[in-house]
Amino acid sequence: MYSKVNYAIVGFFVLLFTLLAIGFAFWLAQYGFDRDNDEYYLYFKEPVDGLNINSSVMLNGVEVGKVSSIKIDTKNIERILVKIQLQKGTPIVKGMYALLKLQGITGLSYVQIEGGKQGNPLLKTSDGKIPIIPTKSSLIFQISHNAPEIFKKLQHSADTLNKILSKHNQEQISKILDNTLKTTAKAPNIEEHILTLLDTLQYTLKKFNQNSDEVTNSVTNLTLVLNKKLPTLMNNVNEASKNINQVAKGINKRLRDGEYDLRKIIHPIQIDIRELSYNYQELSQDLKRLSRHPSSILFGASKPPKGPGE
Repeated sequence: MYSKVNYAIVGFFVLLFTLLAIGFAFWLAQYGFDRDNDEYYLYFKEPVDGLNINSSVMLNGVEVGKVSSIKIDTKNIERILVKIQLQKGTPIVKGMYALLKLQGITGLSYVQIEGGKQGNPLLKTSDGKIPIIPTKSSLIFQISHNAPEIFKKLQHSADTLNKILSKHNQEQISKILDNTLKTTAKAPNIEEHILTLLDTLQYTLKKFNQNSDEVTNSVTNLTLVLNKKLPTLMNNVNEASKNINQVAKGINKRLRDGEYDLRKIIHPIQIDIRELSYNYQELSQDLKRLSRHPSSILFGASKPPKGPGE
C-alpha cells in the first residue's frame, strides 16, 4: 500500500512538470523570441508554391530569419501576406526588395532580400506598425507568366523559317549560288577586259595631250605672225583712210566753188566715199582688237568683264 502511494505522487509531479515545461515553451515561443526579432510584412502577387512556415529568409545570400506566417490578404485576395521574423538589428534599408527563389531541386522556396545601398535610411514606420518590404516577381513566375507570348513568338519564328526553307526558296537559292559560281568563273576574263580598257584609255589620253600641245603651239605661232604683220597692215589702212578723207575734202571744196549740176552728179559718189572711209575706220578698229587678242580668231571674242554693281 505504501509503495503504490509513492508512485502516484511521483507520477503526479512528473505530469505537472511536463505541463509546466510545455506551457513555458509556448510562452517563450509566443513572447520570449519575439522580443529578439524584427518583424516585416511581404505582399506577393504570385503563387507562393514551396514556401512554408519556418522557410529561410536570406539577405544577399546570408540567412537572417524565418517565415512566421503565410495567409491570404483579406483586403485583396489577389495578394499573399507573408510575415517574416529577422534577427534583431538586421539592416533593412529603403530600396531593398524581396522575391521568391527555389532552394535547389527540392521544390521548396525561400525569401531572398536584395537591393539597397550603403547610406540609405533604415526601413521603419512612424506609427510603430510592422514595416512592409516591397516585393518583385520571381524569375520563374515571369517565365511562366510570359510563356504563352514566348511560345507564340517561337511558333511565328518557326513558321517564318519554314517559309524561308520552302522548296521554291531552296530552288531560288540554288540558282543564286549557280549564278555566283558562273560569275566567279568569268572573273579572270572580266579583269582582262578591264585591264585592256584601261590601257586603251591611257593611250587615248596620251594622244589627246599630244594633240592639245600641237594646237597650243599652232595658236602661239599664229599669234606671233599676227603680231608681226598686223602693225604694217594697220599703218597701210590708216594711210589709205587719210588719203580718202583728203580726197573727199577736196571734192567738197571744188563742188562748193563750182556748178550745182556737177554737185548733184558727184553727190552720190561723195556718199560712197564717206561710207568707204567709215568702213576703213571700222576695219582699222577690228585690226587693233585683233592685234591685242589674236586668239579671238579661233575662240571668238571674249566678253568684257562686268563693272561694279553689274
